[in-house]
Amino acid sequence: MSLQSGCDIKTVQENLGHYAAAFTLDTYGHVTEQMRRQGAQKIDQYMDKIVHG
Repeated sequence: MSLQSGCDIKTVQENLGHYAAAFTLDTYGHVTEQMRRQGAQKIDQYMDKIVHG
């Protein structure tokens, strides 16, 4: 839920007491459909700024 709400992986890793961020991602880094849509929207907005200034 932390990752879904936008917390960065290093913060989640430290909050959970994991040694490596890779372990945290491997264990909890499930991508939901909502996360896919939000990611696509962010990329679209970024690309729009590049193309249209």
